[in-house]
Amino acid sequence: MTTSTQVNYSTIVASPLDQFEIRNLLSFNAQILGDINLSLTNIGLYLIIGTLLVLGLNILATNYNRIGSSN
Repeated sequence: MTTSTQVNYSTIVASPLDQFEIRNLLSFNAQILGDINLSLTNIGLYLIIGTLLVLGLNILATNYNRIGSSN
């Protein structure tokens, strides 16, 4: 006797937009100048990584110690 199991896949993924959810990775509540909430989100982390990557490649590609002449 074989039994078949049915899986309801509609409960696994609630919405395709869940992958774009902005999440707080690091949060800091400052009591200076009122109640300021500083937070680093996943979007901010991606922007920082991208900026550092572009700046790093720019520094590597720019040769300040030139071997040849500058003329």
